[in-house]
Amino acid sequence: MSEKIANEKSGEDSSKEIRINRFLADCGLGSRRKVEELILSGKVKVNGAVEKNLSTRIKVDSDIVQVGNKKLVPPTESVFLALNKPKGFLCSHSDRFHSNTIFELLPKKYGKLFIAGRLDLDSRGLLLLSDQGNLVQEITHPSEGSEKEYEVILEEELDAKEVKDRFTKGFIDEGEFLKAEKVTSLVKGEESSKFRIILKQGRKRQIRRMFSILGGRVIDLQRIRIGKLSLEKLKIGEGKFVLLDPKVWRP
Repeated sequence: MSEKIANEKSGEDSSKEIRINRFLADCGLGSRRKVEELILSGKVKVNGAVEKNLSTRIKVDSDIVQVGNKKLVPPTESVFLALNKPKGFLCSHSDRFHSNTIFELLPKKYGKLFIAGRLDLDSRGLLLLSDQGNLVQEITHPSEGSEKEYEVILEEELDAKEVKDRFTKGFIDEGEFLKAEKVTSLVKGEESSKFRIILKQGRKRQIRRMFSILGGRVIDLQRIRIGKLSLEKLKIGEGKFVLLDPKVWRP
């Protein structure tokens, strides 16, 4: 990736019209579902009139949008960054039970960014963060179909064919259907303790749960790719980040 792409920021062109849910999300009011609930409940006004139509388009440079009595002002610049998360850091803005959060790895001005695709405390690898709620929704929502790729090391060896067959067929755990798109053993032979897993789902601790059902204990889990962005191409050291142009995700 070029230095220009890795460091530029790109804001929304104010001459364009954007859908009302995207406008609200970009103003930091939450996920697509949350802002749609605000609209449908009659809490949003456009140019002084209550607006409940989800297909309404907002003229960013001229329309006045309010929630309650507060006028919304979209950010003039957009922040989109990639972080190589180490183990031992929590994907949270704050936690009274844990002092190390990923935001300690970032400048204070990025302390309120939305996290796209969280990793648990013991996992490491690629995270994407942005101040654009709608962009985060695009990255994380299953309907967008963005792949997430992981490299996994187990404490013990498992039958590689069984892992591939069970994971790609899918199974139920704790009332949730868990499924992988692709499984590759990184070791030659019938048994393996190293795998590459591609998911489109994003269930909590999904890979650890799936291996646990087959009798495997994960000792290292690294996310190496989200969509077309990979640690290999971004060349980010562990605990480091790079700024990206949002256009690398949303051309």
